[in-house]
Amino acid sequence: MALALIVMTLLVVYLNRTDPWAQLPGKRITGEEVTERIEDWSFMEPSTRVILEVRPSDPYSLYIRAYQHKGVLYLNSISPENRWTQFLLEDPNLRLKVESKIYKVRATRVEDLALVNEIQEAREQMSPRLRERTPEERAQNWYFRVDSR
Repeated sequence: MALALIVMTLLVVYLNRTDPWAQLPGKRITGEEVTERIEDWSFMEPSTRVILEVRPSDPYSLYIRAYQHKGVLYLNSISPENRWTQFLLEDPNLRLKVESKIYKVRATRVEDLALVNEIQEAREQMSPRLRERTPEERAQNWYFRVDSR
């Protein structure tokens, strides 16, 4: 009986979740929505853990690292097959939670190879262990530029 109650409680919590919890994805994120457009993301650290909410029709949220480089914010997908990456390709509109604030944004894949290399080099400056990646691993990294909408 106690086990059934625990399982039911966990199921109710899981089905009614909002923000992600640890590695478990969430649904619609909560917080204060920022209405003004952000043109310069320099107020953020070069590498910041944020919550990303993709697929507005059926929100899917998760923790991810965002990278601010020269005032522009970028998201990094280490594999094009990632679930959130696929959702983002279907609909580039998303919401981004930084601390308690939520920003309505749009993501555009960075395809300029020179810019991709520049972003990767900046990341390697912050985290030297990234230099150990093979060319194949580096090629799997996709970057998305984040702009207010």
